Amino acid sequence: MTDTAPLYRADALRDYASALLQKAGLAAPKADSVARTLVEGDLLGHDTHGLALLAGYVKELESGGMTRDGAPEVLSDRPAAVLWDGKRLPGPWLMDQGMDLLVPRARELGTASLVIRRSHHIACLAVYMLRALQEDMLMLLACSDPNAASVAPFGGTQAVFTPNPLAMGFPLSQGGVMVDISASITTNGMSNRKRAAGETFAEEWLIDAAGKPSNNPQVLFDQPPGTLLPVGGLSHGHKGYGMALLVETLTAGLAGHGRADPPEAGAPPSTSRCTT
Repeated sequence: MTDTAPLYRADALRDYASALLQKAGLAAPKADSVARTLVEGDLLGHDTHGLALLAGYVKELESGGMTRDGAPEVLSDRPAAVLWDGKRLPGPWLMDQGMDLLVPRARELGTASLVIRRSHHIACLAVYMLRALQEDMLMLLACSDPNAASVAPFGGTQAVFTPNPLAMGFPLSQGGVMVDISASITTNGMSNRKRAAGETFAEEWLIDAAGKPSNNPQVLFDQPPGTLLPVGGLSHGHKGYGMALLVETLTAGLAGHGRADPPEAGAPPSTSRCTT
């Protein structure tokens, strides 16, 4: 069967996304950064974290959940370690600004790290690995969301964590390596897509509120809700649980802002840590 799905030019999609974000009140430099990140996410095959996020971002701008103007607040600035308050500014733009800061410091000092608390959603983590490879740098990026929970600790039934992704990238003599994985077996984005399409997962990657394994993403929306399973599932989920704790340590722990703080109004932000 011939695939009849329409094809679009990547540059046209970037222009369209940027124009839409600007109509929602985002200045052109920030809109361009977000649009580029979303399209590159699609080009890498992470289509749950590409332009599929655009409508939600526009709604966040319109509601005030995503901050339109301003710059991050510098809370601490040491030569090789920086802490920002992202003020719920667009995550992809904050990440671009952060890498502009980190790369020259890492070249001078050998390593540099940035923790951003109260960032808005940063989209596809693998996109930022592309720049790391272009800059001939090793990069580690961790991301958590202290205002949301959809993954239970191993052996539990109540959600505590988000999927807590962790990405790394490093160059080789030819090409490079990029890894973008989560501490949970699947993601909220894929679960939402499956539920909307009336589909189930091929395997039991979730549990309901009673701890019964399920392949139906609907259990996340039931009352009381179920949860995603950590990497390793019911038999070896302690591995994913450990990874989730690692990400929490690198993000909330170093940011000084996490799940013990009162939730913020609107859609939850991301808390990100970028090391170059």
